[in-house]
Amino acid sequence: MKAFLNPAFARGGSGCYRGSVKLRPIFVAWSLMFAGMVRAGPPFVTDDPEVPPVGGWEINIPFTLQRTPGTTDMQAPLFDLNYGLPNIQLEFDVPVAVVQDDRRGTAAGLGDILLGIKWRFFEDKHSLVQLGTYPQVFAPTGDAKSGLGSGRPTYELPLLAEKSWEKWTLYSEAEYWLQTAPGQKNYWFVGAVLQHDITDRLNLGVELFGNTQKQPGTRPDVAFNIGGSFKLAEHLNLLFTGGRDIYGDNRAMLYLGLQIVTKKSDE
Repeated sequence: MKAFLNPAFARGGSGCYRGSVKLRPIFVAWSLMFAGMVRAGPPFVTDDPEVPPVGGWEINIPFTLQRTPGTTDMQAPLFDLNYGLPNIQLEFDVPVAVVQDDRRGTAAGLGDILLGIKWRFFEDKHSLVQLGTYPQVFAPTGDAKSGLGSGRPTYELPLLAEKSWEKWTLYSEAEYWLQTAPGQKNYWFVGAVLQHDITDRLNLGVELFGNTQKQPGTRPDVAFNIGGSFKLAEHLNLLFTGGRDIYGDNRAMLYLGLQIVTKKSDE
């Protein structure tokens, strides 16, 4: 579950936030920790090692937006489907991509589809520490000429870590992005999120993330997000974040969506 991350937009993500027609990603991943309440992952760009309950679905349907100079990239919406197996999460993302260029107009259509497998290879229920990895691939299904896709496969190779205590959760991600499209560079992404359970229904967090240069002649990015989740019903959550670059070209980033959880972690 990656909260914004279409290589055509891309992270280049969070996540989402890292890309545009110049290839910064826009989807980002999330998981579930308590009964129907999101603790980590979406709607942030940084991912976490948590996985859905065995036999449970986590379905995220957000609207995402990223504004860079001259271009607005959106996913309206993104269909993010996740299924839980023992310490495994299977992911399949289908974005409806919209790219608005201030000079050339608007293009819309299918974006690059994402396939991923998250493996939580370590969990200590006493110390509440988790570790995992989450290889993903963006298939070049979007129209690259219209800016809806990258035209070539893009790969993510991350390492994930998380520590929880009392009402707090801290998780981080370090990953290498392998971009095969012409004019793109492979790059590193690092992010961290600190979240706090305000009430039984409301969770808020702050995120700091960044990446090295994604294209020749561009700058590295450092950005922040503020957001969280609100439990609307037993199996339904509202996810939201907003942020921007501290250093780089992302003027605005937005994630607003619904999350459907079919099975609680204690079932």
